[in-house]
Amino acid sequence: MTEVAQALNEINDIYTRFLGQPAPEIGPGWYAPFPPGVDPMRYAIQEAAELKKLVAQVRSPMTPVSWIPRADAFTGRHEVLIRLEIPGVRRDHLKVLIAEGECVVRGERKAPESDRDLQPLALEFPYGTFERRFPLPLNAETESLTAKYADGVLEVKIPVREAPAPKEMKVEIA
Repeated sequence: MTEVAQALNEINDIYTRFLGQPAPEIGPGWYAPFPPGVDPMRYAIQEAAELKKLVAQVRSPMTPVSWIPRADAFTGRHEVLIRLEIPGVRRDHLKVLIAEGECVVRGERKAPESDRDLQPLALEFPYGTFERRFPLPLNAETESLTAKYADGVLEVKIPVREAPAPKEMKVEIA
């Protein structure tokens, strides 16, 4: 197997691991010309190596996801507020976790039962598992987290402690 083929296989494996589905085929119209003097094969191999390094630095393995819900996140003096738009997700299919300084929201929207008399005409709602991660400030009071789910919107509130004023210290310079 050539270096380029091996690099492409590794990229496809990473894509499948993170998104839970095979990478799409790359069509001929998706390519862009390289500047003069850049070897595309060497560039592809280097990019694959960089991507592998980046994946190795990820703190925890991601759960394969089928879709990513839209979210808004806000921060203020006294709280962090996260809202996810997840209509059609049942409350018992949701989890809100605190892990490694992040608020992690996981869930699943089940596909509707198929009716043998009806054939799909258009399918735009995504179904399956999802996961969203939101970094939290160091002074977040994660033990006081609250979550509310209504009208297809999950709202997570995490109180934030008042940050202590920075200490001033005189340092002698030698």
